[in-house]
Amino acid sequence: MRLSDFIRSRTSEIVQEWEKFARTCLPAASAMDDERLRDHVVELLEFIAKDMDSPQNDLEQAEKAAGRGPKSSADSKGEEHAVVRVAEGFTIDQVVGEFRALRASVLHLRAKEPATESDVAEITRFNESIDQVLSESVARHTKLVADVLRDANRQKDEFISTLSHELRNPLSAISSCAQILASSETKDPMVARVVDMLSRQTGHLSRLLEDLLDVARISRQRIILKMEAADIRTCVQDALDANSQLIAQKRQVTKVGMPSMPLTMQIDCTRIAQVLSNLVNNAAKYSTTGSTIKVSLTIEADHAAIRVKDDGVGIEPELLPHMFDAFYANQTGNLAKQGLGIGLWLSRQLIEMQGGTITVHSEGPGTGAEFCVRLPLQAVQR
Repeated sequence: MRLSDFIRSRTSEIVQEWEKFARTCLPAASAMDDERLRDHVVELLEFIAKDMDSPQNDLEQAEKAAGRGPKSSADSKGEEHAVVRVAEGFTIDQVVGEFRALRASVLHLRAKEPATESDVAEITRFNESIDQVLSESVARHTKLVADVLRDANRQKDEFISTLSHELRNPLSAISSCAQILASSETKDPMVARVVDMLSRQTGHLSRLLEDLLDVARISRQRIILKMEAADIRTCVQDALDANSQLIAQKRQVTKVGMPSMPLTMQIDCTRIAQVLSNLVNNAAKYSTTGSTIKVSLTIEADHAAIRVKDDGVGIEPELLPHMFDAFYANQTGNLAKQGLGIGLWLSRQLIEMQGGTITVHSEGPGTGAEFCVRLPLQAVQR
């Protein structure tokens, strides 16, 4: 009996054998009845048997063996199977596993039959047919999941943008009240402390909202850089000024090294200062009271390099490759101390948009860290 006829005559047994594996595809399979679990399997077997019976030249055989055979129909059984499996929550590995199990079920039952001279050729043809259906199913599954993720990412960006905008107005009102209170003369030390705390926290929230808005803008490719001639030393000083209060509170010392002459570059100075401010803020936040923060601006080969170095807590080696990943801080422990994990990701995006790079180096816990921003010198006008 030809293998294609064997598949048709033993379909029920093949499906029962295959179902043993399909039931292990958890958690999706646990919520499915037999009919839903067996979806398209009988049709898949019939298509494979029919394909094995159809004539095929050497080129068609080679293409099919490479997974590049012509689609069986406008919307093949393999693709239909993928659509259902995505809806049921099957992973790509589980879908691939289903086809492997289907192949194994056919060959396992066939092995119990007496061997024939045509077995090798027919099994080869069977493998080509099932691989073609598998290729179609995997391609559709991958596309569907990518579409779902893209839609979810777009909705996330829209939510972040809307939320940030909605929070701006009440935060602005609170900030204005804090400024009014700060400008009034009060001799009550408790009131003074509350006003100071209110001012600092509203400032922190304002920066956080701006970062969230920038994340949404970059993700949606709507951020616009204002490139203009500016002395990059001004960017460095702006970053230091923005963190002067935190540095003073922790009685930290800043050692700054910069050229005495202007270093004019075609840059978005506001964005460069934003990046450097984040780096200086991190250096202060992750260093102890009384520690030293070193900030330097130098020319190295064909780049201007700005380094921010601290002698604080340092970074574990396994974390270094992920320091610029979005939201990575949320996965590493103390969220209250580490924040949302968007500052360094955002910094890298803003620097790379200006043709530069940002890197980090640390010898490990307790040894401090050094971040280096490099911008190409071809943008320099001296």
